[in-house]
Amino acid sequence: MSGRLGRVLQFHLRLYQVLGFHGLPLPGDGNPARTRRRLMAWSLFLLISLSALVLACLFSGEEFLYRGDMFGCANDALKYVFAELAVLAIYLETLSSQRHLANFWWLHFKLGGQKVGLVSLRSEFLQFRRYLISLYAMMGAEVAIHLGLWQFQALTHHMLLFWSTYEPLVWLTYLRNLQFVLHLELLREQLTGLEREMGLLAEYSRFASETGRSFPGFESFLRRRLVQKQRIYSHVYDMLKCFQGAFNFSILAVLLTINIRIAVDCYFMYYSIYNNVINNDYYLIVPALLEIPAFIYASQSCMVVMPRIAHQLHNIVTDSGCCSCPDLSLQIQNFSLQLLHQPVRIDCLGLTILDCSLLTRMACSVGTYMIYTIQFIPKFSNTYM
Repeated sequence: MSGRLGRVLQFHLRLYQVLGFHGLPLPGDGNPARTRRRLMAWSLFLLISLSALVLACLFSGEEFLYRGDMFGCANDALKYVFAELAVLAIYLETLSSQRHLANFWWLHFKLGGQKVGLVSLRSEFLQFRRYLISLYAMMGAEVAIHLGLWQFQALTHHMLLFWSTYEPLVWLTYLRNLQFVLHLELLREQLTGLEREMGLLAEYSRFASETGRSFPGFESFLRRRLVQKQRIYSHVYDMLKCFQGAFNFSILAVLLTINIRIAVDCYFMYYSIYNNVINNDYYLIVPALLEIPAFIYASQSCMVVMPRIAHQLHNIVTDSGCCSCPDLSLQIQNFSLQLLHQPVRIDCLGLTILDCSLLTRMACSVGTYMIYTIQFIPKFSNTYM
């Protein structure tokens, strides 16, 4: 990575380096090639260590899994299995997608991302406020619920073993999810900047059309500016493709892991209430309920800018006496076709678009299988086992 980073961005990318999620050296790191090799070795070490931890929890004779009945044991095993799936996807993708991530940051700096290092710290906080609110709200909620829960819930040997090993995996999936949010915020920033500049071009052309005041070569000026904006959009679209190339598999694994945890905890919550089991640790799904909407909101925020850019593009006046220029009209048509054929569409391996409709489908799936679980609850009791 070359260029300059703001202090907020530098700090959080350093955090992702420590977690093994970001395998690129940051600006200012000495000997970038050696730093990259060390980061890749660190990611590989974390992958092996965490995978060994999950395998030990699944096959150990200790009470990592709930031993009270088969239903609770299967629930805990599902959490570990899907957490391992997320760990594998995260670290294997970190090791194999260095080129895509490097291209993403190269395009970010090319589009003016190095300017963030020249603004005040307050401006940086405002720039990344959505990401920072999502990150620290999640961390605060997770810590607060843990502190409150263990004041009322008896800490059994099973709970101590389970949460001391499963909670680090939870934090890794949450922080990876918020790494997606950070990159989407950088993408959204470029799109909203392009929208503002397209609005200015539309205002210029409308003012010239309504007042008849312009300068010689105004039409050529508009066309040159429009070509420049079209090139910027091409770079932003390339950033999107690099983002998807760098995080595609881990997006699927992380969203699936969080969704499975929510579903399993909802099932076990009803099961505990049905069998009068004193167990309140299902309240820990509250931060998980915030994670997927945070990512979906960041994704949706990028995609909704596209229609606004197209609207501003077609607001550029070309048919007045002042601004009649066939080349300008042709350039608008060309840009419009590019927007049509290269849309900002954030999906998960092409399986589903990551917009707000995904939330309703997830809620419906959890509700549907909750109905099945309620019907089969009596068969999970010890008399049937």
